[in-house]
Amino acid sequence: MPLYFYLNKYKQYRCFRLFFLLLTMLFLFIPSSYAMNEPLPAIIIGDDINYPPYSFLDENGEPAGFNVDLARAVGRVMDFDIEIRLDEWSATRESLESGEIDAISGMFRSPERESMYLFSSPHSVTAGDLFTRPEFQINSLEDLRGETIVVQQADIVAEYLEQQDLNLTLVEVNNVQDVLQLVAEGRYDYAALLKLPGLYNIDTYDLDLVPQGLTFTTNQYAMAVMPDNQDLLLLLNGGMEILSATGEYQEIYEQWFGVYSDPDLPGLLYRYRWIIVAVLGLLTLLIGMVVILRHLVKDKTKELVSVNTELEASMEELIAMEQELRDQLEQLRSSEARLRASEAKNQAIIDALPDILFVLDSSGHFLDCQHNKVHTLLYPPSYFINKNLEDVMPESVASKALYHIQRALKKNRLQQFDYELLVAGHRHVYEMRLMPINDDEVVGLARDITLGRHHQEQIEYLSHHDQLTGLYNRQFLEEEIQRLDTPPNFPLCVIMGDVNGLKLINDSFGHQAGDDLLKTAADIIKDCCRKDEIIARIGGDEFLILVPNMTNEEAEKLVGRIRNRCLYTEVESIELSISFGWDTKDHEDEDINEVLKNAENYMYKKKLFEQPSIRSKTIHAIMNTLHEKNPREEKHSQRVSDLCVQTARAMKFSDREINEIRTVGLLHDIGKISVDENILNKPDKLSEDEYEEIKRHPEIGSRILGAVHDMQDMSEFVLSHHERWDGKGYPQGLKGEEIPLQARIIAIADAYDAIIGERSYRPSRSPEEAAMELLAHAGTQFDPDLVETFVSNVLKMDL
Repeated sequence: MPLYFYLNKYKQYRCFRLFFLLLTMLFLFIPSSYAMNEPLPAIIIGDDINYPPYSFLDENGEPAGFNVDLARAVGRVMDFDIEIRLDEWSATRESLESGEIDAISGMFRSPERESMYLFSSPHSVTAGDLFTRPEFQINSLEDLRGETIVVQQADIVAEYLEQQDLNLTLVEVNNVQDVLQLVAEGRYDYAALLKLPGLYNIDTYDLDLVPQGLTFTTNQYAMAVMPDNQDLLLLLNGGMEILSATGEYQEIYEQWFGVYSDPDLPGLLYRYRWIIVAVLGLLTLLIGMVVILRHLVKDKTKELVSVNTELEASMEELIAMEQELRDQLEQLRSSEARLRASEAKNQAIIDALPDILFVLDSSGHFLDCQHNKVHTLLYPPSYFINKNLEDVMPESVASKALYHIQRALKKNRLQQFDYELLVAGHRHVYEMRLMPINDDEVVGLARDITLGRHHQEQIEYLSHHDQLTGLYNRQFLEEEIQRLDTPPNFPLCVIMGDVNGLKLINDSFGHQAGDDLLKTAADIIKDCCRKDEIIARIGGDEFLILVPNMTNEEAEKLVGRIRNRCLYTEVESIELSISFGWDTKDHEDEDINEVLKNAENYMYKKKLFEQPSIRSKTIHAIMNTLHEKNPREEKHSQRVSDLCVQTARAMKFSDREINEIRTVGLLHDIGKISVDENILNKPDKLSEDEYEEIKRHPEIGSRILGAVHDMQDMSEFVLSHHERWDGKGYPQGLKGEEIPLQARIIAIADAYDAIIGERSYRPSRSPEEAAMELLAHAGTQFDPDLVETFVSNVLKMDL
């Protein structure tokens, strides 16, 4: 069939897929709602460097072609960046397999390739053809037996010809232009290529070659990714569906292929030449028969004149008969109108039903098939008529249907059953209802309930599973506790775990990092447990393991395995830590709720012991991460800490207070861990929005330190170190001595180090200039007494 036929069928198929794909994307991305504001990474898409009109380098050396425009349009509508990389075809495939690129924008599907890659919905369809010089005429591939044919290396056409038993010699060339050039120059007689690239290159380079119109190995052209990249495939499919729905896909297609889509008249005439000859012959025969009939009519007319008298005699009788026929015709018209009204009523009922209607006899023979205009059948209704169940359905489905047909006729009541069919490689579930209409026939209504069944399965899954980790949820666990609380399962062991430092990670790295921490903890617990051990997430950071026939000693070993795994696991450079407690029910008279309570109390005792160390490690890891993001921050924090200590000593602080302000000086900018790395390292002045982002760091730092019990006071100092003496600071707008003394000291040390430090947008200033700057803002931005102490005793300068 011509190419445009496949394209039209393909467009119809895509319309039905759009709704289901968008619904699947919505479901898959709900769990990632916390990350919706995160920018998507650039997607690298590769293709053939010399495969016009699909992909090639234009006169400016830039990627161009249908595949390139389509990939960029998909990236735009799905809101992610696209980088196009073109290379030799074999090199492009190697790049995809090695992970250097994420996808190929155009690859023809074949069974061998489908075993290696995942393919998107097809975005175009084309077929192979043979190109020769005008003096050659080839009617079929069989005419090429034993010939030499030039093909593009690793192309789908080359793969197809290699599989044909025609004793062909294939000469592989890197690109389409060189393949056609070899034939145009007379070095070879035949070139086998995909039709559209062939026609495009013939037009572009004005080659004296013609296609033979053989149309072999029709293939779907689609985007391809590696099997482990299903999320990207979903994005690509979604983008193409949106382009198709908005009409932009058609515009891109018409731009590159519109001139080649319509079949040419000479080709059609040549293809159907024998049909045209047959029709012309038939017309000639009909004309001859008309001439002969005219002579016969002339002869017969003479005979009719002689019998005219007899006809006139019968006229009156005919008139009487005519009146009778008119009466009968009127009755027929009235019956026909009633029949049409009945048929319209029945059709309206069928159109309103989301079902396919069958009429079958007792042996499973199809007598009729009806369906509404929206419903899509695997086969046209005529396909079912006069066939048996086993002719159109799998044996298991056919035997089940025949059993229920005979049961419906015997019981004279409705029968209902479900069955499954594979449709386009996907499992579909149908519901069949059968009702007798006489002693030997039933009417069947088949309804596709796949979507409803899928929703039901999803609801059942979510009702018993935690959406984030995939573990069981509290509701399911409570049911299992009741089920397993029986003597055969004693000792019934309960192990409770609580992830340490979740709040710190959420405050420091964001809730996505916290979710990653919980999912990592869940994966480790699952890996260390047996399949029959029930694992559930019962709270924000709490897990529970329920194990039949496990002693306390065995529970301790299991917890040890989990803790050992945690020692070598980090999330955002922070070591994963889980506090565990456990207890067992050994006798029937023990209350399982008491066992749960004992395990929980034991867990909290362990947590109280372990948490300070974990929080301290977490604070240290946060600071290391911040310093890795911006090495300048580490030196700045150390200098501020030293200046704060010198000021505290000048003010006769106690040793404890000096140690405290030394620590606060080191940690005063810990809240910058949540600031984007590009803002921290920006060489130019910050924009207004960027400055607002920076201003959040005192509050974030305060929350981080506030989670550590012995750092509560320090968190207040960190919160207030950007407040001003005149009340115009942030975040609380404190004024004068409302600001903690330690925060006022940090503000002066922080400002001094910033003034003498180098910035790309201004030169560094001398200590004397910095001191003058501090004195100039004493009483407005800074505590005037502290500025005097700082300049006189720390900087050793005369006022």
